[in-house]
Amino acid sequence: MNIVHILEDFSFLSGGLRTVVKDLHNRLINNGISSTIITTRKEKDDDVIKVEGGNKPWRFSKNLINKLNFLHSQKNIDIIHIHGVWMYPQYAAAKFAFNNRIPYLISCHGMYEPWLWLNGNFKKKMYFKYVVKNIFSKAKYLHAITLPEAKELRKLFPKTNVVEIPNLIDSKSVKIDAPNLKEKYILYLGRIDKKKGIDILINAFANIDNKNFKLKIAGGFNDYQKELEVLVEKLNLNDKVSFVGLITGVEKEILFKNAFVFVAPSHSEVVGMVNLESAVYGTPVITTKQTGLKKEWSDNGGFLVNPKVNEVQKALQVSLNWSDDERNDNGKKLNSFVTKEYSWEYRFKDWLNLYKSIL
Repeated sequence: MNIVHILEDFSFLSGGLRTVVKDLHNRLINNGISSTIITTRKEKDDDVIKVEGGNKPWRFSKNLINKLNFLHSQKNIDIIHIHGVWMYPQYAAAKFAFNNRIPYLISCHGMYEPWLWLNGNFKKKMYFKYVVKNIFSKAKYLHAITLPEAKELRKLFPKTNVVEIPNLIDSKSVKIDAPNLKEKYILYLGRIDKKKGIDILINAFANIDNKNFKLKIAGGFNDYQKELEVLVEKLNLNDKVSFVGLITGVEKEILFKNAFVFVAPSHSEVVGMVNLESAVYGTPVITTKQTGLKKEWSDNGGFLVNPKVNEVQKALQVSLNWSDDERNDNGKKLNSFVTKEYSWEYRFKDWLNLYKSIL
C-alpha cells in the first residue's frame, strides 16, 4: 500500500495538525506501509517533501502536480490522503487524484465547523460552493474527528461517505514523572487565535479568588497577541500573565508536566491535540464541550464547559483549590481515560481498516 499525504503546512506553526499527520505517517511506516508527506512548509530536519508555495497566497505551488506525477510514475500511488480544505494543495491534489483515478480521502480537521461558518467571510463561502465542493464530494471518504463534525459534513456533502475516527495520541512513549508544582501556573498552549477563546481565559483568570497562580500563554507571536496584551494591561494583570512564545520539544514537555491545570477554552475544535497531550503528561484539562470530546471527560479528572467566562472561571476556582495530591490524582485519571479512548495503541486499527476498505 502506497499512501501520499497532502497538507499546506507541516511546520510547528500548524499546531496539532502537524502532530496528527506525523503520528499517522510514522505508524504507517512502522507497520510496513509506504507513506509520504508533501507540504509547502516544514521544519529543517523533517523527512518530508517540500514543494514551493509556503509564502504565496492560497499556498499556490507550481511544482506540486509535477511532484505527484513523478511519485505516481515511480510507484503507483494507491491512496491520496488530503489534510485540510482551504488551500491550493488540497484542491490540486483532489483534482489530480480524480483525473488519475486514484482513491482519495479528505480529513477536514474541523475546518468546516459551524462556528467557523458563522464567523467566516463571504469569500470562503464562495470558495467552498464554486471551487471545491464538487471535487471534494467525489472523495471516497470524508474523515471526521468527532460525531458533531461528522453530522456537519453529512449536511455539506450528503452523497459522500463520512467516517469518524478521533484524533489519537501516543501515550506509551510518555513517562509520567512527579511534576514540579512549586511554581503555580495555569497553562494555555496552542495557536494564538480568536477561535481559541484565549480572551475568555484571561477574563476568567482576572476574576478568580486564588491569587497565588500565574497564567502562561504559549504560542507563536502574531497580531492577535497584541489585542490580548492590551486586554491583560487593561485588567492590571501584567505581573500575572506572561506570553512565552512558541514552545517545542523538551521545553514544551516540561511546561505541560508542571502546569497545575491546562485550559483550552476554544469556541470550535475537533478534540484538540493539546488537550490530549496535556492529559498524557498527567495534567488536568479544562476545555469546552465544543471540542467534541466524550462527555465522560468530566468524570475522569477533567472539565468540559462552554466557552463562557463564568463557566471557565468556575472550573478554575474548583481546580485551583485542589491540593497537589488531588491535582496529581485527577491528572492520572485523565491520562488513563485518554489512553483508552484516544490512543494509537487502541485505535490505529481503525485507520488500517479504513485504508483497506478504500482499496
